[in-house]
Amino acid sequence: MIVDLFAGPGGLDIAATIMDEVESIGVEWDDATRATRRAAGLLTTTVKDVAELGPCDDEVNEANVLTGGPPCQSFSVAGNRKGHKALEQVKALATRLAGHDDLEEFEAAWKEVKDQTDSMSDDRTGFVLQPLRWIMEAKLRRGKPYDVVVLEQVPTVLPVWKHYAELLRGVGYAADAHVLHSEDFGVPQTRRRAVLIAQWDPKNVNRPVDFPKATHQRYRKGITRMPAHTALAPEEAGLLFSTPRKAKNSVKPWVAMQDVLTGRPHDFEVVSNYGSGGDPKNRGRRTSDQPAATITGKVRRNRVFLLKETTSGAKEIGEELERLTPEEAGLLQSFPRQYPWQSTDVAQQIGNAIPPLLSLHILSSALRLGPPSDDLVTRLATWTPKRSGTLTSGALAEDV
Repeated sequence: MIVDLFAGPGGLDIAATIMDEVESIGVEWDDATRATRRAAGLLTTTVKDVAELGPCDDEVNEANVLTGGPPCQSFSVAGNRKGHKALEQVKALATRLAGHDDLEEFEAAWKEVKDQTDSMSDDRTGFVLQPLRWIMEAKLRRGKPYDVVVLEQVPTVLPVWKHYAELLRGVGYAADAHVLHSEDFGVPQTRRRAVLIAQWDPKNVNRPVDFPKATHQRYRKGITRMPAHTALAPEEAGLLFSTPRKAKNSVKPWVAMQDVLTGRPHDFEVVSNYGSGGDPKNRGRRTSDQPAATITGKVRRNRVFLLKETTSGAKEIGEELERLTPEEAGLLQSFPRQYPWQSTDVAQQIGNAIPPLLSLHILSSALRLGPPSDDLVTRLATWTPKRSGTLTSGALAEDV
């Protein structure tokens, strides 16, 4: 059983639900996001605040797997970046929380740490320490450590996760952290996440921890999408120049926007503000045969244009098309087509979520189940809610 901290609309939980013999319950404070989870039939704790719960509480005390994606705004490139300055402070505070063998000592350390994080200019920065509190309380208060821990955040937080891995090896876990690319796993979007995987193994804490292996070609500017019938060895999939060939452990072409946005014309271009810093000259452009740029809470601001073929065979921009719908934004995040998004802040829910398909690969690896089967991937894509949810008429209005 998984307890998922800062669970959001269910990017990890929905992946867990389609896996055999895996249950998940999420902790989420936002009412609109909780409504989406409820419509999707996902378990959510009664208490909304991660800080008000712990491993011994009735709803989560049977969980043997801890996952979490703390709010990333203060660490994100798209956020205010105050968290960058606090990274070293966060690592120092984490060190003070780990390594205690006595519950009373840990509680005293946690009180001191919480006082400091509460006084930070952006108190969300301290949320990244909550999973470590849960890990230590499971070991010292509950008396039953989590078997597996999975944490994810924006790439900026990788140094913190690397530090966590070092600390967790000191308390009985084999642990490591790496940055994963979502399009490597069939998500039709380029999105990088710093992922920590820790497995309880006190007699072998220095052993390697396996991370999921790429199943699809990585997108880079200037690279052409592989033909559908071609396979590349994983080490060649991100090269500018490589020789297509059949390989035993091969990757598939990246999944493009046109593969999932089937209700649109085949050729189109999406103009995104992601990473532009507000400068129109820096707006990203992706054509429909490429993965989308990172989907954010401002996805409704992305403009979509038809691509027309000229007599010379070149492509030129034509008329502007309808902007991305909530369903389409969800599909680019690899959510099932019929995911029952609720309320008026759907864009933010989608933008904040971890892609479910990426979650499926991470969980399969962390739980040592091997790569997910094609059946599981299909099961995720074709998932439908047990009870229907309806999208309210105001969805995405705040981003228009």
